[in-house]
This record gives sequence, C-alpha cells and structure tokens, in this order.
Amino acid sequence: MPGGVGGARASLAPTRFDVGGGRKPGQSARPRGPGASRCSYRHPFAGETATAASNVNSRSPSAACAPPLHHAEVGAACDDRKVKDLVRVVSELVASHPAVRHVELAGSRSRGTHEELSDWDFAVTTSDFEYVARDLPTLVAPLRPLGEQWEPMGHFPVFQVLLRGPTKIEYLFLDHSQEPLPAPEPGPETLAAIDMHFWDWIWWIATKAFVGRDNLVAQHLSQLSEHLLRPMGVTNPPGDIDAAITTFVDRRDQIERKYGVKVPRALEDEVRRGVRRLGLST
Repeated sequence: MPGGVGGARASLAPTRFDVGGGRKPGQSARPRGPGASRCSYRHPFAGETATAASNVNSRSPSAACAPPLHHAEVGAACDDRKVKDLVRVVSELVASHPAVRHVELAGSRSRGTHEELSDWDFAVTTSDFEYVARDLPTLVAPLRPLGEQWEPMGHFPVFQVLLRGPTKIEYLFLDHSQEPLPAPEPGPETLAAIDMHFWDWIWWIATKAFVGRDNLVAQHLSQLSEHLLRPMGVTNPPGDIDAAITTFVDRRDQIERKYGVKVPRALEDEVRRGVRRLGLST
C-alpha cells in the first residue's frame, strides 16, 4: 500500500525487537482457544522453507535452517514458531549486507497492535543506503518473491516484497525521505510496474476490508482509481474490490494486446486466490 498516504503510515517508528526471540520483552502472546489469533493466509514458506533457509545459510552462517511450514487456511490457528521463522529469515537476509547496521521489526507487529493479515514491516538502518538499495533484489531472492517494488507514493523509501500467502514484507528506511512519484502513463515500459503496484495495493485494501475498515477501504479505492485506473482510461471509480480487479484486468489485457507485451501472472493469481479466500471476490 502507498506509504504516507491518508495517514496510513502513522506511528511506524520501530520498537527494538530481538529478531531471534519472536516477541519483544513484556509483550504477551495473543490468546489461544476461542477468540485466538487466526491465520487467514497461506504461509509464504509453505513447502519451501528448507530451500529458502538453505539460501540464507549460504549468506549468513548464523541462520539456522527453519523447519517446513505448512498451508494455513482461513480459521487455522497461527503457530508462533512459524512467525519466529519468518521474522528471523526475513531479517537475516538483509542484515547480512555489509552496509546494513541494524534490522528490527517495526510498525503494528512490533507493538502487538496488528491485525492477522497486517504487513510485516522491518526498519533498516544503513551506512550506505544506495549500496543497500542496489543489492536488495538479490538479498531477498531466496524468498522467491512473486513481486517486488519501491513504493512509489511514499514519503520515505520502502522496499516491498510480495510472497505467497499473500504475505507482504516491507523494508522501511525511515532515516531517508523521497518525493512521491506521479501517476504512471501506461505503456510497454511501465505496464509491469503498474501491474505490480495494483496487486500490492488491492491486497492491502482487501486486508482492511476483511477487518471491517470500510472508510479506509473506500478512501484507498478512490486513490487507486485516480492513480492507476484513470491513466489507463477508466473514468468510473470501482465500487468495491471485485469491481476494481475486473476493471483493472480488462484494461491491462487491452494494453497488452495493443503493445504486444505480457506481464507475469503469478502475483495476480496469488492475490486473487487470497481475496477469494477472504470472501471479497468471486
């Protein structure tokens, strides 16, 4: 989702967190049993944790190989061990870079105020931001991302990684700033980036719809329409997530045919499955 848009990036200052320990001192676990924390997504390492962790080990000898993680459908209880594995692996991949000084869990998950489908935010401090930024795609490659981008609408740099689940990882560089980019003009050189931005954004909107944040959903559907759909020739804003997906896919496919290009569908397929599991699309 767009960092810094509509106040959605408020209070992202990191809380110090032992990435090997899974929870900051004094923070209680969410209760189990009735009213327990639930997983509503497929864990990104399901069936491939050993491969991902082995690649981590090749970079960082201190990263132990994580045990296999299994598919978690809607209503399946979360496993704290899997959460610790994700935090450890995602942190250590970037912490292995020589210009990274520190990586720590940030945002709502560090404070224990997250929703079950919240993004996983990690604050990164560096001695050479440009060096780290150039190497980030290589550093996160062991996660086998379905998509990745630098958030184009934020006021500070955020490298976003979309994994299976869908699960969204964000590396925040809070000690830097940037100007939001204007809406892109659709074309053969920009369509892949537009596609990535749409599926990232619509999944974020879906996670807010799932927990009943209707005002925020309406606000971001309007912003998505203005920033991504209108430049594609869509004049009527979609009324809901399903309409936004249908409209975007139709226009994107038309643009593909016009220019003789085709963007990958793996991220689209994963996000659409996730949105259907949440009951927000047919």
